Amino acid sequence: MTLLIDRPLAGPKTHAFVIGVGDYPYAKENEGVQANLRGVNNLPSAADSAKLMCDWLIENQEILTAPLATLEVLISDPQDTAGRYSWNRGPVDRATEVNVLERGEAWFNRVTAEPGDIAFFYCCGHGASHLQQPVLFLENLNQNAINVWKHIDLGSLANSLRKNQSISAAFMFSDTCGEYLPGFELGRAQDCRFYPDPNLFAVSRNQVSLLCAAAEGMLAYEGCSVEDETLKFGRFTQTLIKGLSGSSARWLQNRWGVIPHHLLMDLKSLRRVFFNHWDENLPFEPYQAVMPSELTPIVFPQQFELPIVVMTDPPERMAHFNFVISQQNDPTLPSLKCRDAGDPSAWFTTVPPSCNALYAIAVDGTDYYPALFQPNAPLFDQRVIVR
Repeated sequence: MTLLIDRPLAGPKTHAFVIGVGDYPYAKENEGVQANLRGVNNLPSAADSAKLMCDWLIENQEILTAPLATLEVLISDPQDTAGRYSWNRGPVDRATEVNVLERGEAWFNRVTAEPGDIAFFYCCGHGASHLQQPVLFLENLNQNAINVWKHIDLGSLANSLRKNQSISAAFMFSDTCGEYLPGFELGRAQDCRFYPDPNLFAVSRNQVSLLCAAAEGMLAYEGCSVEDETLKFGRFTQTLIKGLSGSSARWLQNRWGVIPHHLLMDLKSLRRVFFNHWDENLPFEPYQAVMPSELTPIVFPQQFELPIVVMTDPPERMAHFNFVISQQNDPTLPSLKCRDAGDPSAWFTTVPPSCNALYAIAVDGTDYYPALFQPNAPLFDQRVIVR
């Protein structure tokens, strides 16, 4: 089974393709054809990250910019069972070259069949940069000598979508490493191409976004879940889902929406705010490989709060003040959020989204210092000037 959702819808709709590669059976000791590829670790977190993204898509299928019509899924799931994400939506077919070619072509044909539809593509697994383009390695890595580097060229896929005149938007996300591998970079590896070759002379439309977990030459990492530290998912995936769920929302088209530009701006701050239990020594450097010029929302989230980080100016005065967030410039009235004095660190909290102003107030006895702000976007550096 590959289609977790398949429902007929009238009008613009979204077609999603999710790939998770957590099992590399031919890249192990005494397996495969190339000796230097026999030490590739399995990535249970990549398979689980794909499952997590599937769950997010299913739970939010009605509030995507265009409702979700189909969800195509391929996951190469390793046999490791300890500390794994509980998931009962499968089983789904594996992310092999044959399956990617077949199911990828079916997805591409669906998303380009009717004008105005939206493409959603997500992948997680081992990856690299090749000719300055991000790639995802498939389960067949190191299986045969004709092409040991079985992969999807994500940049080429994005360019093919940009050349298409039918789709209204494409949102692509890659939770893979961006490191350079000399044997791969200098070789003649053929990509697993399930889409038309990008026509260099065709008109390009800037309606495609490709947001990647790691910049060229850098690594992506997994991290423990906030809800259960025994579970691990891609750090990029967890932060991305946090942003898509409302933490990166702005007021758009008379409702709250999330667009790729704002995700790119917010991801590093969202990682620091919501996932500060992750190792600070491991880099987190997402980047936009392809940036759209149109501000098309991905999703219109509901029932969320926006993050806000409150600091005193000067910051060394933080521990001296109680803090409140209130609808009025009066710390004695009931407040939305509060924190007692004594903590020298920045105050991270969340507030309901609104186009109405709120006050962040630092309180020291009978003295207080307000700062007016509008919670219509995440605020990662809200300063309160104190004396």
